[in-house]
Amino acid sequence: MRKIQIPKLGPRLVKVLAAIVLVLAILLIFPFKTIIVPTWTLKVTDESGNPVQGIKVTEHWQHYLLESSGHEDLRQLGTDGRVSFPERTIRASLLRRFQATLSRLDETGDKARSEPYASVVVWGSKTHETAVAVYHPELLPQSEIVVHTTR
Repeated sequence: MRKIQIPKLGPRLVKVLAAIVLVLAILLIFPFKTIIVPTWTLKVTDESGNPVQGIKVTEHWQHYLLESSGHEDLRQLGTDGRVSFPERTIRASLLRRFQATLSRLDETGDKARSEPYASVVVWGSKTHETAVAVYHPELLPQSEIVVHTTR
């Protein structure tokens, strides 16, 4: 029987290989930040262009791949009809993202949503209709919503 000889690695090569493995491990477990929705500043006006004040605005957001439930933040419009929501982010490692993708495909196939989602809902006024704006990641968030007065 013939023996297979494994070449001996020099100490320098062992250090280089160990450094490469360490860097790859760090890249796999480092929690990279993903923006779900950037800062969203919104002006709410009526049909005449006048600012609406005191009405409620709720921002909803979720990263469908990485989160099982969504979030919301309720604010009230100022006297100038403006409201601002901060940037919404999530952190997850490449390993977590890969695991989540496999899990999502296993559970629901390729039809499941996996991208970030965000929207704002203007509501809670007896004199104005409810309005909704949906954030599309390839565009800037909508900066103005017109709410119609109820008759």
